[in-house]
Amino acid sequence: MKRLFILLFCLLSATVVSAQSLRFTYSAVVANQVGMLSWAKVSDSTTYRLHRMFHDEDSYVCIATVTDTVYFDTLHRTICGDTVNYLLTASSIADTSSPVGLFYQDNVPTSPCSLRLCSVDTALGQIRLSWYPSPDTDVMGYYICMGNPCLYYDTVWGRLNTTYLCSELLNRFNNFEYNFRILAFDSCYQASPLTPYYHNPRLNIHTEPCSRMLQCSWNRYINMPDSVLQYSLYYKLQGDQDWHIHRFGPDGPFAFDTLIPELAISHLRAYLAVTNPDSLCAFSIVQDFYFEYGDTADYLQISHLQYDERQPSVTLTLEVDPQFWGRHCYIYRATDSSDIFEQIAELTRSATQPEQYLTYTDYDINRAKSRYVYRIGTPDICGQWIKYSDTVQLLLPEIKQPDAYIPNVIIYGDPDNGRFCPLFLSPLADGYSLDIYNRLGAHIFHSTSLTDCWDGNDFQGRPLPQGVYVYKARCHHADGSERIYTGTVTLLR
Repeated sequence: MKRLFILLFCLLSATVVSAQSLRFTYSAVVANQVGMLSWAKVSDSTTYRLHRMFHDEDSYVCIATVTDTVYFDTLHRTICGDTVNYLLTASSIADTSSPVGLFYQDNVPTSPCSLRLCSVDTALGQIRLSWYPSPDTDVMGYYICMGNPCLYYDTVWGRLNTTYLCSELLNRFNNFEYNFRILAFDSCYQASPLTPYYHNPRLNIHTEPCSRMLQCSWNRYINMPDSVLQYSLYYKLQGDQDWHIHRFGPDGPFAFDTLIPELAISHLRAYLAVTNPDSLCAFSIVQDFYFEYGDTADYLQISHLQYDERQPSVTLTLEVDPQFWGRHCYIYRATDSSDIFEQIAELTRSATQPEQYLTYTDYDINRAKSRYVYRIGTPDICGQWIKYSDTVQLLLPEIKQPDAYIPNVIIYGDPDNGRFCPLFLSPLADGYSLDIYNRLGAHIFHSTSLTDCWDGNDFQGRPLPQGVYVYKARCHHADGSERIYTGTVTLLR
């Protein structure tokens, strides 16, 4: 019994000592992001487990199982001004130590990121950046610096968010080279060193007026990972189905000239692609280039049309840019329902004719056609492109058909031409009358029948002298209208 009591006393004594011994004896941050922890030794055969909990976690996580009583914890997750808690457990002991906290302060700049690609998103027409993330785990995001020097900053949040779409919209009028640098920042907002400058591929296209030589040039692309393998120039001319491709080595040349097949081509699409050995590709903006062959008149129009029915003709008053001297002006015409214009004249005004208005008369008028449409055009200085005015339309008046044919000469006694009888083209109703007067106004003939014609005699049947006589014919047409025809008739003997 005494021996049993002594054994129980020894076990209880050992337990109390062990529980009191499972405690930290030292804890401190001994270097940047390195904490040193030590604890009292329980026994030579005891295995210890060290647990850690960050400030944003809800439970402890075992980070080490050791037999030693000293442990150096090197953090890979940077904490800015926060406490990390530790506690200790041991094998064969149910109790745990009291927790201790270490206050870590990040004083080391964040590791920089590395460039990947600066390319144009051809669908959006905007520059898209991409980079490889910083190796640090406590990266809050990245600053995007644009300009040289940096004039504009933007922020991308998140360590693994490594793409950025620039707000600048590129087009044929904004085809610039933009410079970018990127830096990472951590939870303490400590920034990494900036990356080197890198920029978007930029393709320039140029032609001289009236030239068939197409001149292309581009910048050296310096930010391709593993270096540039080749540059590829793609262009498609107006009417082409496929792209023309020309490839160049990493050291250039950075310019290419080619003759376009004909001067009349007006439109070109082109872009530049840069590739590296791993087939990573950066693009320039897809450009729509329009060839400019020279100045044309700022304005031209037909300001007035005048129709002359006496000798059918149309006079056009042309208003042409007075600065457009020494150039040709073409006149085009379409008739009736046709929309096909034919050139009918070419005018040239020199510097000695500075008037703003020119005139042209079209004598080739066919009265069988009822509609004439005119327009004018002036070519550019290369003689390739014609600028047209608006069209002007002229509707010719209808040709009036005579209602009656009335002779103006009769020959006395002639069996064929010796009678004066009006011939009416439309049906008549009752009410016809014909009166003849001499030059003194004396009434010498009257009839109310179309078959009763004047034969050169007076009422008594006496021949009248040769001369000019006045007639007056009154009639009612079948459509209800009344017409009076007057004129002169000459009697010959």
